[in-house]
Amino acid sequence: MIKKSVFLICFFGAMLVLEEKANAQKKRKPKTIEVLTPKVTLDLGYLRKDDINATDFAFDAQAKNYLLLMACDKYKYWRPLNNPVKDAQDVKKVLLQKYGFQQENVFELMNEEVTAIKVEKAFDQLSELGNNRDNLIIYYSGHGHYDKKYDEGFWVPVDGRTSYQSSYIRNADITKYIKRLKFKHVFLIVDACFSGSLFVKGRRGYEEKVESLKSRWGFASGSLEFVSDGKKGENSPFAKHLLNYLRGSVQDKFPVSQLIQAVKVAVANNTKQVPVGRPLQGVGDAGGEFIFYNHQGKDHSKK
Repeated sequence: MIKKSVFLICFFGAMLVLEEKANAQKKRKPKTIEVLTPKVTLDLGYLRKDDINATDFAFDAQAKNYLLLMACDKYKYWRPLNNPVKDAQDVKKVLLQKYGFQQENVFELMNEEVTAIKVEKAFDQLSELGNNRDNLIIYYSGHGHYDKKYDEGFWVPVDGRTSYQSSYIRNADITKYIKRLKFKHVFLIVDACFSGSLFVKGRRGYEEKVESLKSRWGFASGSLEFVSDGKKGENSPFAKHLLNYLRGSVQDKFPVSQLIQAVKVAVANNTKQVPVGRPLQGVGDAGGEFIFYNHQGKDHSKK
């Protein structure tokens, strides 16, 4: 009996010791682990002081959108094309209906009007219009030419002769015209063979793309290659996918880089040509982008 009592006392004593240890564990504060994160310094030196607080997509109700269309189906010395004029008119239609462009700010050169002199005059006229708040889209559709020997690309005007490059419009002239423009954003779209020759090798100084910064972007239907004109009465493959994106987008706003990427993938997946789009070099690009604002049923001025 005594042995049994001693056993019970020892048993209950051990239980009390274990309970005290458990309570002590509960009261003890858990260890904290200090997580060290690297210090990150953002270099905003490329931004002006008044740009740092600017939002990426800040709609400017006072800004005007201008459009210059140049398209040629019927050439004097080159073979005719099927769809440049239709493509240009379709692009104009969607920009007027959906993206806040006004007919009074649209300039057009079609077929016999697409001469070197009239193209230069159109750019001269635009250089007197617009300001550092306004935007301009330039659209050219027609024949293009590339001189491999001199590594130089051209637009072919309606009266351009097949064997005389002096009668063509040099890419260097187009970039010179663009450099004189006062617009905040200029987006050049070219649907022509060898239109990728517009671009020189180079990289952007930084990847941030904000609407508050000046921009000069180009979008060509192909690199140094022939591109398809499409079936007569339809659109060229490039114009088709460009229009599909502009018509089908349900976003309130999107930058040109997004448009370019979507169209590049669609064209490359369905044709043998690969479009090229990026900032134009040496004409004043400051790292910004033109923003397409969808005006269908929306009032951006209240935002």
